[in-house]
Amino acid sequence: MSSVDTHDLRGPAVPAPAGRPVMRTSGLGFAVGGVRIVSDVDLDVRQGEFLAVIGPNGAGKTTLFNLLTGLYRPTSGSIELAGDDVTRLTPAQRARRGMARSFQVTSLFTHLSVLENVRLAARAHLGGSARLLGRIGRGDEAVRRAEEALETVGLADRATETAANLSHGNKRKLDLAIAIAGEPRVLLLDEPTAGMGADDLPPVIDLIGRIHARGTTIVMVEHRMDLILGLADRIAVMHHGSLLACDEPDTVMADPTVQTAYLGEPL
Repeated sequence: MSSVDTHDLRGPAVPAPAGRPVMRTSGLGFAVGGVRIVSDVDLDVRQGEFLAVIGPNGAGKTTLFNLLTGLYRPTSGSIELAGDDVTRLTPAQRARRGMARSFQVTSLFTHLSVLENVRLAARAHLGGSARLLGRIGRGDEAVRRAEEALETVGLADRATETAANLSHGNKRKLDLAIAIAGEPRVLLLDEPTAGMGADDLPPVIDLIGRIHARGTTIVMVEHRMDLILGLADRIAVMHHGSLLACDEPDTVMADPTVQTAYLGEPL
């Protein structure tokens, strides 16, 4: 597996100010049929930071994301966003409060244009109808946000193309444009480089770094350690559904318990 030097790709780090976290979980848990999938997770996400979530297969990473974004209802604990309890809110309600997410598998309206895909997301975040046949007009706030998001991800010149015609890497960029069109407080990325070839990786990692450098708080699940170490301010390690550690990358990777849990043996 090829390595990507993300230290050369990311923008300048954005400091995480002291104070109330932008997102917080307290005793967060999820059980199915008596089996605990996520157990008592206490996690603070600081304003403006890049937090990576790692762990072996089955550690509970994606389940944690599903709890944070409202796809799953926790069986215990709570979730706060910007100081407000959002534990019982739907994914759409959380999105309107400033939470956005991308998935491992792209979910696009492939028959629509690149611009229309992003405009629909922007309109939904603004609280309007996400009608597929809505007329695009100049001065429309959803259009403005969509065009700005496409400019950010480098797809402005592909705005009128059908989404189905994009390469896999550009579809990933479109996913990111859709996620940032709502100008989120917190952007959650679930393995955004999944399925990418070596040629597609650098521009997408560069893009994620630039989105973070603009001040966006990012929480990202990613199994590739060479990417994580170049992007993250802190690393949270999940193991058997529990939060094993959460600290700066050097501290986490030097922890023998983390090495054993994640890699199977000390480094």
